[in-house]
Amino acid sequence: MDLIDSSAWIEYLRATGSPAHQAVRDTLRERPYDVVTTEPVVMELLAGAANATVLGQLDKLTSGLRLLAVDGASDFRDAALAYRAVRARGRTVPRLLDCLIAAVAVRTEARLVHRDRDFDILAEALPQLSVRSLV
Repeated sequence: MDLIDSSAWIEYLRATGSPAHQAVRDTLRERPYDVVTTEPVVMELLAGAANATVLGQLDKLTSGLRLLAVDGASDFRDAALAYRAVRARGRTVPRLLDCLIAAVAVRTEARLVHRDRDFDILAEALPQLSVRSLV
């Protein structure tokens, strides 16, 4: 199962022709049942909508995906621990939301598909985090 981060979704939605755009497009064509999302990704996509029409389209798209819900009892704690693990290696991940997305991916054993170097940094500190980097 592929948890596609907003960084890869944006490339796809903008039809950039980039490797990220092509990877998301191909996954949606070949294995649409494998594409999942989580609330932080949905929030980022909806917040970035250019207008009400795009907001409606994004809402329809994300509502049609299987949701890996954030588990408040564990994911916030695990996100903080992930942040600390990265810091212990002398690096930083500036956005705690990325740590939360990574925590959901680890807990659910989803592969995190992204175009954001911060997830590569997280993967170095979290061997259990499976990523497909499209950077």
